[in-house]
Amino acid sequence: MSNALQVDERDLASESSLGSHSITRIATHPKVRESHLKRRGSVYVRQSTMTQIRDHQESTARQYAMKDRVVNLGWMANDVLVVDDDLGVSGSGNATRTGFRRLLKLITDGEIGIVAGLEMSRLARNSKDWSDLFEVCAIFDTLIADEDGVFDPQDPNDRLVLGLKGIISELELHTMKVRMERGKLNKAQRGEMFLDVPVGYVLDEHGLPQFDPDDSAKRVMAQFFSLFERMGTVYSVWHYMFEHDIKLPFRARKNKLHTIDWRHPNVNTLQEIIKHPLYAGAYAYGRRKKYGKNTANTGDNKLLPPEQWKVLIKDRHPAYITWEQYLRNQERLKQNYQKAGFSGPARNGAALLGGLVKCGKCGGHMSLVYPQNANAYYSCNSHTRKLGSPSCCASIRTCILDDLVTGKVLEVLSPAGVELSLRVIEDERQRRQELEQLYVDKVSKAQYAVDLSQRRYQHVDPANRLVAAKLEKEWESALSEMKTAKDSLAELRSRQSTVIDAEERQQLTASASSIVQLWNTRATNKDKKELCRLLLECVEMRVQGQSEYVDVKLLWQGGFESCHQIVRTIGTIKQWDRYDELMDRILKMLLEGMLPRQIAATLNEEGMLSPQRRAPITSTMIRSMVLKHPKCQEQLYAPELREHEWRAEDLAKELKMRLERLQQWAVNDLVKVIQRPHSRVWVMWADPAELERLRVLASERGHKVES
Repeated sequence: MSNALQVDERDLASESSLGSHSITRIATHPKVRESHLKRRGSVYVRQSTMTQIRDHQESTARQYAMKDRVVNLGWMANDVLVVDDDLGVSGSGNATRTGFRRLLKLITDGEIGIVAGLEMSRLARNSKDWSDLFEVCAIFDTLIADEDGVFDPQDPNDRLVLGLKGIISELELHTMKVRMERGKLNKAQRGEMFLDVPVGYVLDEHGLPQFDPDDSAKRVMAQFFSLFERMGTVYSVWHYMFEHDIKLPFRARKNKLHTIDWRHPNVNTLQEIIKHPLYAGAYAYGRRKKYGKNTANTGDNKLLPPEQWKVLIKDRHPAYITWEQYLRNQERLKQNYQKAGFSGPARNGAALLGGLVKCGKCGGHMSLVYPQNANAYYSCNSHTRKLGSPSCCASIRTCILDDLVTGKVLEVLSPAGVELSLRVIEDERQRRQELEQLYVDKVSKAQYAVDLSQRRYQHVDPANRLVAAKLEKEWESALSEMKTAKDSLAELRSRQSTVIDAEERQQLTASASSIVQLWNTRATNKDKKELCRLLLECVEMRVQGQSEYVDVKLLWQGGFESCHQIVRTIGTIKQWDRYDELMDRILKMLLEGMLPRQIAATLNEEGMLSPQRRAPITSTMIRSMVLKHPKCQEQLYAPELREHEWRAEDLAKELKMRLERLQQWAVNDLVKVIQRPHSRVWVMWADPAELERLRVLASERGHKVES
């Protein structure tokens, strides 16, 4: 037994029932006191990554061996706690270390007398965690030990040494990061920094990317970019690839001779392919930047624009597309965002100009609204996104603006009818050839798999049934897959031929030569939108006040502008530009004795339509407008009376007869009427001579009211 741990065996026997804490222990270091030995010892074990745990096992073993050092300082082996919760967790402070937090909790609870680590960098790699540790140890009188010595955080000299060790540990991490980053940057500036390559490429013997040696892999990658160029959205390409069972050639390893794993990609993979500059033959390094404290979180990695990349070398490697096409694809992805300020992708909705219409007043993109049981309309809602911003009051039905743009687009396309017909034929022929080639490649791969399985089966001893049975099943499976591939190719060829015959060519030419017919019959809503986006940069509309007149400016690709004016439907009749003029005329016709249905018929004969619905005016509309117009109400219910004009009730009082009888006289033309009852108030004319005549008439007919 060691001299440092000598105890009387009889004392050990007598005190064994009291537990390990009652055993007398002797410290072997002057800084280790009895108060420390009464508490437990601890050893903190940490490796930064799982790769280090796998490849640097000697370092891990040395950390666990620190338990023996704590035992040599005076602690019993069963009183030494090994905290290894943070294996594979960085000590830089960017990751949460549960073991480190547990260790601090044990120290503050007064359960730990010493904290040991192989070196101070194992305990912490940043000043904050390091300061927290030795300040807590100083408060609760806990020692800190490493491979070189034992330190008392309450001692000023030891505090100085611990502080320097913490600074050196943090600086060491920073130095290693800078050294590795500069080394990678130096290699990247030569265009040789490759950890891996995306699908469609392999690394050659010099570690540089080359096209996949499999011709079918190159063809399918080229077709993918062709599909995106034609369809414009990743989701459209994704759905097309699933519909036609188009798979991408993934290789599990960097070795170009490794077997290709053909499988369907997900949407995120397709987006990364579009964003990767290697497909344009460019070498790029530093395309992403980490934001936030937790830089290990991939969600904080933001893709930077090309001008902010650390290294960009164009035309460096084999390319599937040009650099100009790559930039167009990035802009297309950007405009496909469903956010304010972006046009968004072309969809199958009925509205033709979704994402292209801008407000002429505020310059913001107008939203497309599809209300229930109503027509869709474009509306400017920019005031809802800016506090205190006034409303532009700009809205218009989609059909009205779309009709204008459709007419102008067809005018532009009409001279290109013949050229368009040839382009349609060529695109259709190329599409059929590409699709058939993919199916032919599937048959070739299936045939190779059958031949390989057959050779393996024929080279095995038939008596070895365990191996032969397995190879036989593989051969049968390959035959089944080949049959499926051939059936799919036969079905495709029966559905459409690669060669466009004379009849199909004539049909395509006839339909494409007539732009209007092609637009109305063959083009889908999405096709129309894509065509408008190719021709138009944007459409600006500005409403004149709150009226029905709208100024429209078409900004064509290339910089040309054309200005037009259209009439929109409005929400209320009061917004109509001719509202006051119309109401004066309606009032005049009412005062002349015309009925509402007669007024409506007169206006319709003149070609006037309702500004709200662009429909014929009805008598109900006339009555509604009259009821809501103050001037009409005042004139019809309280008219201004000229000389010798009487209200019916006043004239009846003057003649001392019943009002009903006087109104009956008016119907029988016995009284001269200025305003009739459908205008709400009777107005009659009677000068002194007329009054005398009416009195005599009332007396003769016995209608005089007794006074």
